Amino acid sequence: MEMMKPKNIHDALRQIQTLTSCIARDLENYLEDPAIYGTEYFEDVKDAALTANLLATWVRDNLKGETQ
Repeated sequence: MEMMKPKNIHDALRQIQTLTSCIARDLENYLEDPAIYGTEYFEDVKDAALTANLLATWVRDNLKGETQ
C-alpha cells in the first residue's frame, strides 16, 4: 500500500482515522474466526499500520513548520 500524499493536515488526519478504523475492524474479524485468514491478510493490516505511521510522522513534521 502506497501512502497518498495528503493535501493538508486535516486530510492526513482523516486518512489516519480511516486506516486505524480499518485495522481495528480487520483485527476484530480475525478474532471472530482466525481459521479463515492467511498470512496475506496480515500483510495488508501491516501495510495499513505502516501507512498510518508515515502519515502521523508527516503531520508531526508539518506541525513543526506551523509552530516555528
